[in-house]
Amino acid sequence: MGGILSSLNTSYTGLQAHQLMVDVTGNNISNASNEFYSRQRVIAKPEKPIPYQDKNIGRGVEVESVQRIHDEFVFSRYLKAAQEHEFSQTEFSNLREASAYFPDVDGVGIYNDLEEYFNAWKDLAKNPKDPAQKLVLAKNTEVLANNIKDTRSKLATLQQKASEELESTIKEVNNLGSQIAQINQRLKEMEDAKILKQANELRDRRDELEFRLKELIGGNISKNHLKKNSLNDNKTADFDDEYILNIGHGFNIVDGSIFHPLVLEKENNAEYLNRVYFRGYDFKDVDITDKLDQGKVGALIGLYNTGYEGTKTGKLQNYINLLDSFAKGFIEATNAIYAQSASHQIESTQLEFENNEAFKDTNYNIKNGTFDLIAYNTDGKEIAKKTITINDITTMKDVVNAINANTDDNNDNNATNDFDDYFQAYFDNDSKKFTIQAKEPSKGFYVSLKDNGTNFTGALGLNTFFDGNNAQNIRLNTKYKNDPTYIRPWLAPISGNFDVANMMQQLQYEKVDFYDNKFNIGQMKLSEFYQYVSGKVANDTEKSQRTLDTKKSVFEAIKKEQLAISQVSIDEEMVNLIKFQGGYAANAKVITTIDRMIDTLLGIKQ
Repeated sequence: MGGILSSLNTSYTGLQAHQLMVDVTGNNISNASNEFYSRQRVIAKPEKPIPYQDKNIGRGVEVESVQRIHDEFVFSRYLKAAQEHEFSQTEFSNLREASAYFPDVDGVGIYNDLEEYFNAWKDLAKNPKDPAQKLVLAKNTEVLANNIKDTRSKLATLQQKASEELESTIKEVNNLGSQIAQINQRLKEMEDAKILKQANELRDRRDELEFRLKELIGGNISKNHLKKNSLNDNKTADFDDEYILNIGHGFNIVDGSIFHPLVLEKENNAEYLNRVYFRGYDFKDVDITDKLDQGKVGALIGLYNTGYEGTKTGKLQNYINLLDSFAKGFIEATNAIYAQSASHQIESTQLEFENNEAFKDTNYNIKNGTFDLIAYNTDGKEIAKKTITINDITTMKDVVNAINANTDDNNDNNATNDFDDYFQAYFDNDSKKFTIQAKEPSKGFYVSLKDNGTNFTGALGLNTFFDGNNAQNIRLNTKYKNDPTYIRPWLAPISGNFDVANMMQQLQYEKVDFYDNKFNIGQMKLSEFYQYVSGKVANDTEKSQRTLDTKKSVFEAIKKEQLAISQVSIDEEMVNLIKFQGGYAANAKVITTIDRMIDTLLGIKQ
């Protein structure tokens, strides 16, 4: 039944409710500069009325809950935009650095060094006896080789830095994931969906951790039983349970209050670069490196991954592979020409096959065809010539036997003046070196090998001008580095012959085999292939920048939408503060009035 005390309770509930509203508004204002703080509102409803005679009399106001203004659907788009922006930002910053290693400025870079190298051969052809010109050639060759090695080394260093950055990023992911799992446990303890009791600050903190984690590694977040509250805002949704954070398209690192850490391993990787493993309930580690393709982690892996054991090949590794192919093609083409220069003996680099293996079954780019072995006397006169044929089943043993065979190479029915009478070939499975040596070295005979398309000289590294087989180990033959006067510009060892120098400078206009394996060979000019490599780096960088600009615009637009919903507006809160202050003062006035009524009532009794 109503009465004066009932009226006092009615105003008291109003006083309490408006006090809470003032407190919540003050809390909003205090956190106005916090991006991840969601503004809060007091949800109030009238108390259940009491019947009085034929009427229902209100009993004041009841505070139902304090809820935050948060739209889960907009926030999920915000997280997605953040992870895509971070991916593009990380990729672009690394590609921009890589593109600086391929300068496109006149007089700078590998392209210019390549021109200077060929110009040195051209000048040597004009004056093949000049020691000074050979010195210039050796110097230009070393500059070119060192620049190629240095560029590859810089790419490898950038690759290593990306791996190290991944290491620190994964540690941060584990830290964030662990905190989210702990918050989920506390939410279970502190919240009650039946009475709309929410831990708003914990949810804001979890949102911030989610944002940081999605930036770093991406993934998907699943929240079941999402609820809307139209009393608050009919566009917003909040209050959820059964939380799952999934990464790598199928691996739950956070499952409610349980956290599964990520583990790094680089000891078993040939390049000593990090691989990422997921540790499940059974404590078994699963390699998920190739499955991580989002956020900063995805960008870093997409840059540095080496293609280890058939895994995906990252952009930096692709550039390294292309530079290796360029160096390999350049080395083989150069050595194929230089091996034709007559010398006192022919010797290969150490090979990686047995004498009974068919060339076709090895990793060496040896083609079917023929090559000629030519013997010269000390005057540079050709005295014997033998042609060797290579087909699908030819082995090194076959080549050695064919060279050493007693054949009438000069077609003069004279068994004492053929190639095998002057030189003999050797190959054994211990040293794995192919050699052709004079039978009587004291007589000073010369031998040269003219290739007719087999690439036998270049593939096996016979009498090399360049040592090495990729961009990491390309270098001028030590003999010519120590004494450039030993460089041979001739084809036949006679005065005035500079055929090799001519062929070398002509190489810049001819197509060369470029490959990472002999089953995937492309032919281009040296300058064209290098421009292709540098152009690819530049194009990838430009494409990455355009993508970053787009992702940044999307991110900023969705961020504005997110902040418009959840961010505190000082102007709005100040209006609310005045309104709630007025309500508090009015309820206080009612209580004062009732107090006077009680005093009057007591006075009448007296």
